[in-house]
Amino acid sequence: GPAQIKMLDPIFHEVGDRPRKGAELSETKQLARRLTKERRAASRQLARDALVLQQMHSEQERQVRTKRTVERARVRKIMDVEAHELKKMATETSVIMDTSVKRYSAKKEAKRLNQRVGGNATAETAAKPNAKASAKPAKAKGVKKKGKAK
Repeated sequence: GPAQIKMLDPIFHEVGDRPRKGAELSETKQLARRLTKERRAASRQLARDALVLQQMHSEQERQVRTKRTVERARVRKIMDVEAHELKKMATETSVIMDTSVKRYSAKKEAKRLNQRVGGNATAETAAKPNAKASAKPAKAKGVKKKGKAK
């Protein structure tokens, strides 16, 4: 025979009676909504977890950076102390700067032996340093000194 029309039980609402939300939705629609809600909750939870992981990672990085900085400072201090000690040792034992052992200038001895002659002194009179040491050199006439005029 002909196909029967499916009969549904009618839903009657009393006055003041509120129908539950989603009561009129089909089961597939309800499942889709619940799936969406759970997907969003899972997404929120994943975001929270990712944030916690990022904070833990950045804290570890900060600790490594701090340790590295402390180690660098320690090594730099050791190297500075060592450089200072080496410099001290070099100046303590060096003959280069000790003038009692060796003069700074290599030609200093030759200069001391061959002194320049100036003023009224000549090569003969300069050879006797005791003879002219107390005598003042004579002033040249006609030569004016710079300064105030009398």
